Amino acid sequence: MDEELLTGGGLNQVFRVGDAVRRPAGPWAPRVHELLRRLAPLGIAPVPLGLDGEHELLSYLPGDVGHVFPSDDASLVESARMLRRLHDATAGLVDVLDGWQHPAREPVEVVLHGDFAPYNTVYRDGLPVGVFDFDSAHPGPRWWDVSWAVVQFVLGLPHDRERRTRLFCETYGIEYEPEHVLVRLDDMVRTIREHPAFVLQRREGHVDHYLGLIRYVQANRA
Repeated sequence: MDEELLTGGGLNQVFRVGDAVRRPAGPWAPRVHELLRRLAPLGIAPVPLGLDGEHELLSYLPGDVGHVFPSDDASLVESARMLRRLHDATAGLVDVLDGWQHPAREPVEVVLHGDFAPYNTVYRDGLPVGVFDFDSAHPGPRWWDVSWAVVQFVLGLPHDRERRTRLFCETYGIEYEPEHVLVRLDDMVRTIREHPAFVLQRREGHVDHYLGLIRYVQANRA
């Protein structure tokens, strides 16, 4: 069957093969597949179809990937609801602390997606309907994902940031903590600077972008 290279990813080459996706599999893939099977009833995450040690086969989520994502409130609200549903569905795996790409973060509350952002979200008719790329999934506190979502779904746009931050957090059901956002941004800056796989991100100036967001959050802590 013919393969179609899916463009837009910054770290891996991913191919569509019919109604499936073939992508490189890391040592953590068996644990991620266990998570995906648990999320399958939600209908918003890929379903694992196969694993051969070097590659994994996952179901394809049809729609538009949000590299340029909708900025309306309805889309933002649905994104927060999706993240809450993902987190709530992972309760049965929070005691499984080994086998993930990243070590568990305390306090462990849920299994995190690890990179919940528009570029890992599938949209249809302007609303998010699915999320993929669970390579960074690991046990940890809810705020780790929520703070990154605020960075990506809210702070990535220049307008109406305060109201939209409150809307996302209130919809999810968590209090906004600027210090958590700063921790998340610091972690990303360090990752881009030090991780050997982030060559493209370094070349495209992503560090400068996130440093600018750090200055913004510091200046608007209230």
